[in-house]
Amino acid sequence: MTGPIQFTDDDLRFVAETVGAGRCDPAEAPAVLREREDLLDVMLEDDRLVERLLGDEHALVRVSPRFVFSVLLRRVARDLRQRPYTLERTPAETVAVFDAVHLRRFIAEPAIWSYLVSMLASFVRNESVIVLIPRGDRYVRRRLSTSSLEDMMELAALGVEDEAPWLFRRIADIALFQSGIFPDSLRGMRARGRAIPRAVPPTLETYEEHGRRFYRLAASRSEAPSEGRVLEALAEEFPTARKSLELLSDRYLRWSHVRWFPAPET
Repeated sequence: MTGPIQFTDDDLRFVAETVGAGRCDPAEAPAVLREREDLLDVMLEDDRLVERLLGDEHALVRVSPRFVFSVLLRRVARDLRQRPYTLERTPAETVAVFDAVHLRRFIAEPAIWSYLVSMLASFVRNESVIVLIPRGDRYVRRRLSTSSLEDMMELAALGVEDEAPWLFRRIADIALFQSGIFPDSLRGMRARGRAIPRAVPPTLETYEEHGRRFYRLAASRSEAPSEGRVLEALAEEFPTARKSLELLSDRYLRWSHVRWFPAPET
Protein backbone atom coordinates (compact mmCIF):
# COMPACT_ATOMS: atom_id res chain seq x y z
CA MET A 1 0.00 0.00 0.00
CA THR A 2 3.01 2.31 0.05
CA GLY A 3 2.46 3.01 -3.65
CA PRO A 4 5.01 5.19 -5.46
CA ILE A 5 5.93 7.17 -2.31
CA GLN A 6 9.67 7.44 -1.88
CA PHE A 7 10.94 7.39 1.71
CA THR A 8 14.24 8.96 2.77
CA ASP A 9 17.12 7.01 4.30
CA ASP A 10 16.26 8.55 7.67
CA ASP A 11 12.66 7.38 7.30
CA LEU A 12 13.78 3.81 6.74
CA ARG A 13 16.29 3.89 9.59
CA PHE A 14 13.50 5.16 11.84
CA VAL A 15 11.33 2.18 10.85
CA ALA A 16 14.13 -0.25 11.61
CA GLU A 17 14.93 1.36 14.97
CA THR A 18 11.29 1.38 16.03
CA VAL A 19 10.01 -2.02 14.91
CA GLY A 20 12.88 -3.87 13.27
CA ALA A 21 14.46 -5.71 16.21
CA GLY A 22 15.84 -8.96 14.85
CA ARG A 23 14.62 -8.25 11.34
CA CYS A 24 16.65 -5.32 10.07
CA ASP A 25 19.81 -3.52 11.23
CA PRO A 26 19.10 0.27 11.22
CA ALA A 27 22.45 0.93 9.55
CA GLU A 28 21.52 -1.33 6.65
CA ALA A 29 17.82 -0.44 6.60
CA PRO A 30 17.78 1.91 3.57
CA ALA A 31 19.31 -0.67 1.24
CA VAL A 32 17.48 -3.66 2.70
CA LEU A 33 14.00 -2.15 2.85
CA ARG A 34 14.19 -0.70 -0.65
CA GLU A 35 14.94 -4.20 -1.89
CA ARG A 36 12.37 -5.86 0.39
CA GLU A 37 9.11 -3.98 -0.09
CA ASP A 38 7.24 -6.96 1.36
CA LEU A 39 9.18 -6.60 4.61
CA LEU A 40 8.66 -2.83 4.64
CA ASP A 41 4.91 -3.29 4.22
CA VAL A 42 4.79 -5.56 7.26
CA MET A 43 6.87 -3.18 9.37
CA LEU A 44 4.77 -0.16 8.42
CA GLU A 45 1.72 -1.90 9.91
CA ASP A 46 3.31 -2.08 13.36
CA ASP A 47 1.45 -0.11 16.06
CA ARG A 48 4.73 1.10 17.55
CA LEU A 49 5.35 3.39 14.58
CA VAL A 50 2.15 5.33 15.15
CA GLU A 51 2.70 5.40 18.92
CA ARG A 52 6.18 6.86 18.50
CA LEU A 53 5.15 9.42 15.90
CA LEU A 54 2.25 10.64 18.02
CA GLY A 55 4.04 10.53 21.35
CA ASP A 56 7.56 11.75 20.62
CA GLU A 57 7.73 15.16 18.97
CA HIS A 58 11.50 14.78 18.61
CA ALA A 59 10.90 11.82 16.32
CA LEU A 60 9.28 14.14 13.80
CA VAL A 61 12.53 16.02 13.34
CA ARG A 62 14.13 12.87 11.96
CA VAL A 63 11.52 11.78 9.43
CA SER A 64 9.93 13.36 6.38
CA PRO A 65 6.34 14.71 6.43
CA ARG A 66 5.53 12.29 3.59
CA PHE A 67 6.58 9.39 5.81
CA VAL A 68 4.47 10.62 8.74
CA PHE A 69 1.30 11.00 6.70
CA SER A 70 1.86 7.77 4.82
CA VAL A 71 2.03 5.89 8.14
CA LEU A 72 -1.02 7.65 9.59
CA LEU A 73 -3.12 7.28 6.44
CA ARG A 74 -2.19 3.61 6.38
CA ARG A 75 -3.58 3.35 9.92
CA VAL A 76 -6.83 4.99 8.79
CA ALA A 77 -7.12 2.37 6.04
CA ARG A 78 -6.59 -0.37 8.61
CA ASP A 79 -9.26 1.13 10.88
CA LEU A 80 -11.69 1.13 7.97
CA ARG A 81 -10.99 -2.55 7.38
CA GLN A 82 -11.83 -3.38 11.00
CA ARG A 83 -15.10 -1.43 11.30
CA PRO A 84 -17.77 -1.35 8.54
CA TYR A 85 -19.12 2.12 9.28
CA THR A 86 -18.01 5.68 9.88
CA LEU A 87 -19.65 8.48 11.83
CA GLU A 88 -20.87 11.69 10.23
CA ARG A 89 -21.49 14.71 12.43
CA THR A 90 -24.05 17.41 11.78
CA PRO A 91 -25.07 20.30 14.06
CA ALA A 92 -28.10 18.23 15.10
CA GLU A 93 -26.87 14.62 15.32
CA THR A 94 -24.21 12.00 14.65
CA VAL A 95 -25.11 9.33 12.09
CA ALA A 96 -23.49 5.95 11.37
CA VAL A 97 -22.85 5.47 7.64
CA PHE A 98 -21.83 2.06 6.25
CA ASP A 99 -19.29 3.40 3.77
CA ALA A 100 -16.02 2.09 5.21
CA VAL A 101 -15.38 -0.36 2.36
CA HIS A 102 -15.81 2.38 -0.25
CA LEU A 103 -13.58 4.80 1.69
CA ARG A 104 -10.84 2.24 2.12
CA ARG A 105 -10.84 1.20 -1.54
CA PHE A 106 -10.59 4.82 -2.60
CA ILE A 107 -7.63 5.82 -0.42
CA ALA A 108 -5.86 2.47 -0.97
CA GLU A 109 -5.58 3.18 -4.70
CA PRO A 110 -1.81 3.84 -5.02
CA ALA A 111 -2.12 6.98 -7.13
CA ILE A 112 -4.75 8.49 -4.81
CA TRP A 113 -2.74 7.43 -1.77
CA SER A 114 0.41 9.11 -3.06
CA TYR A 115 -1.44 12.29 -4.00
CA LEU A 116 -3.10 12.64 -0.58
CA VAL A 117 0.18 12.05 1.26
CA SER A 118 2.02 14.66 -0.84
CA MET A 119 -0.86 17.10 -0.50
CA LEU A 120 -0.87 16.81 3.29
CA ALA A 121 2.91 17.29 3.41
CA SER A 122 2.59 20.49 1.38
CA PHE A 123 0.62 22.16 4.19
CA VAL A 124 3.16 21.54 6.95
CA ARG A 125 4.52 25.07 6.38
CA ASN A 126 2.77 28.23 5.28
CA GLU A 127 4.40 29.74 2.22
CA SER A 128 3.64 32.89 0.31
CA VAL A 129 4.28 34.56 -3.04
CA ILE A 130 4.77 38.25 -3.81
CA VAL A 131 2.89 39.71 -6.77
CA LEU A 132 2.76 43.19 -8.24
CA ILE A 133 -0.79 44.36 -8.93
CA PRO A 134 -1.47 47.45 -11.10
CA ARG A 135 -3.26 50.25 -9.25
CA GLY A 136 -3.71 53.29 -11.44
CA ASP A 137 -0.31 54.39 -12.70
CA ARG A 138 1.69 52.30 -10.23
CA TYR A 139 2.12 48.74 -8.98
CA VAL A 140 1.30 47.58 -5.47
CA ARG A 141 3.06 44.65 -3.82
CA ARG A 142 0.74 41.92 -2.47
CA ARG A 143 1.81 38.95 -0.36
CA LEU A 144 -0.47 35.97 -1.04
CA SER A 145 -0.52 32.83 1.07
CA THR A 146 -0.40 29.49 -0.74
CA SER A 147 -2.59 28.10 2.07
CA SER A 148 -5.41 30.63 1.63
CA LEU A 149 -8.26 29.76 -0.71
CA GLU A 150 -9.11 33.38 -1.39
CA ASP A 151 -5.49 34.40 -1.95
CA MET A 152 -4.95 31.65 -4.50
CA MET A 153 -8.20 32.51 -6.26
CA GLU A 154 -7.08 36.14 -6.39
CA LEU A 155 -3.80 35.02 -7.94
CA ALA A 156 -5.64 32.86 -10.49
CA ALA A 157 -7.84 35.83 -11.40
CA LEU A 158 -4.74 37.80 -12.42
CA GLY A 159 -4.54 35.55 -15.48
CA VAL A 160 -1.13 33.98 -14.95
CA GLU A 161 -1.68 31.43 -17.70
CA ASP A 162 1.54 29.47 -17.24
CA GLU A 163 0.68 28.89 -13.58
CA ALA A 164 -2.99 28.04 -14.15
CA PRO A 165 -2.67 24.22 -13.82
CA TRP A 166 -0.79 24.52 -10.53
CA LEU A 167 -3.09 27.24 -9.22
CA PHE A 168 -6.26 25.30 -10.02
CA ARG A 169 -4.83 22.23 -8.31
CA ARG A 170 -3.71 24.26 -5.29
CA ILE A 171 -7.12 25.89 -4.85
CA ALA A 172 -8.77 22.47 -4.88
CA ASP A 173 -6.13 21.10 -2.48
CA ILE A 174 -6.81 23.93 -0.02
CA ALA A 175 -10.55 23.22 -0.15
CA LEU A 176 -9.95 19.51 0.47
CA PHE A 177 -7.33 20.03 3.18
CA GLN A 178 -9.20 22.63 5.21
CA SER A 179 -12.59 20.90 4.97
CA GLY A 180 -11.01 17.54 5.86
CA ILE A 181 -8.41 18.40 8.52
CA PHE A 182 -10.25 21.39 10.06
CA PRO A 183 -13.94 20.63 9.37
CA ASP A 184 -15.15 22.08 12.67
CA SER A 185 -13.89 25.52 11.71
CA LEU A 186 -16.28 25.43 8.74
CA ARG A 187 -19.14 23.75 10.58
CA GLY A 188 -18.74 26.32 13.33
CA MET A 189 -19.14 29.23 10.93
CA ARG A 190 -22.45 27.85 9.71
CA ALA A 191 -23.69 26.75 13.14
CA ARG A 192 -23.02 30.15 14.72
CA GLY A 193 -24.61 31.90 11.77
CA ARG A 194 -21.79 34.37 11.34
CA ALA A 195 -22.30 36.87 8.57
CA ILE A 196 -18.75 37.18 7.29
CA PRO A 197 -18.32 39.16 4.07
CA ARG A 198 -16.02 36.73 2.28
CA ALA A 199 -15.66 36.02 -1.43
CA VAL A 200 -15.78 32.32 -0.55
CA PRO A 201 -18.21 31.65 2.34
CA PRO A 202 -16.38 29.34 4.80
CA THR A 203 -18.78 26.39 4.83
CA LEU A 204 -18.28 22.70 4.03
CA GLU A 205 -20.72 22.99 1.13
CA THR A 206 -18.90 25.93 -0.46
CA TYR A 207 -15.50 24.31 -0.04
CA GLU A 208 -16.76 21.10 -1.61
CA GLU A 209 -18.17 23.06 -4.55
CA HIS A 210 -14.86 24.84 -5.12
CA GLY A 211 -12.86 21.66 -4.61
CA ARG A 212 -14.81 19.75 -7.24
CA ARG A 213 -14.75 22.66 -9.68
CA PHE A 214 -11.02 23.35 -9.46
CA TYR A 215 -9.96 19.70 -9.50
CA ARG A 216 -11.87 19.39 -12.79
CA LEU A 217 -10.21 22.54 -14.13
CA ALA A 218 -6.81 21.25 -13.06
CA ALA A 219 -7.51 17.88 -14.71
CA SER A 220 -8.44 19.61 -17.96
CA ARG A 221 -5.09 21.45 -17.97
CA SER A 222 -2.92 18.53 -16.86
CA GLU A 223 -0.36 17.35 -19.39
CA ALA A 224 0.10 14.00 -17.62
CA PRO A 225 -2.74 11.53 -18.22
CA SER A 226 -2.08 9.74 -14.93
CA GLU A 227 -2.28 12.99 -12.96
CA GLY A 228 -5.41 13.97 -14.86
CA ARG A 229 -7.12 10.74 -13.82
CA VAL A 230 -6.28 11.35 -10.16
CA LEU A 231 -7.61 14.90 -10.29
CA GLU A 232 -10.81 13.74 -12.00
CA ALA A 233 -11.24 11.06 -9.34
CA LEU A 234 -10.81 13.64 -6.58
CA ALA A 235 -13.40 15.88 -8.23
CA GLU A 236 -15.85 12.98 -8.50
CA GLU A 237 -15.13 11.59 -5.02
CA PHE A 238 -14.46 14.82 -3.15
CA PRO A 239 -16.69 13.88 -0.16
CA THR A 240 -14.89 10.52 0.09
CA ALA A 241 -11.45 12.14 0.06
CA ARG A 242 -12.58 14.80 2.53
CA LYS A 243 -13.98 12.20 4.91
CA SER A 244 -10.77 10.16 4.85
CA LEU A 245 -8.86 13.27 5.96
CA GLU A 246 -11.43 14.01 8.66
CA LEU A 247 -10.96 10.48 10.02
CA LEU A 248 -7.19 11.04 10.02
CA SER A 249 -7.62 14.32 11.90
CA ASP A 250 -10.20 13.00 14.37
CA ARG A 251 -8.37 9.82 15.30
CA TYR A 252 -4.70 10.70 15.13
CA LEU A 253 -3.94 14.40 14.80
CA ARG A 254 -6.42 16.11 17.07
CA TRP A 255 -5.41 14.27 20.22
CA SER A 256 -1.65 14.54 19.76
CA HIS A 257 0.33 17.24 21.57
CA VAL A 258 2.26 17.80 18.34
CA ARG A 259 1.16 20.79 16.25
CA TRP A 260 1.01 19.28 12.80
CA PHE A 261 -0.11 22.26 10.71
CA PRO A 262 -0.30 26.04 11.02
CA ALA A 263 -3.74 27.42 11.86
CA PRO A 264 -6.18 27.18 8.92
CA GLU A 265 -6.49 30.23 6.71
CA THR A 266 -10.18 30.37 5.92
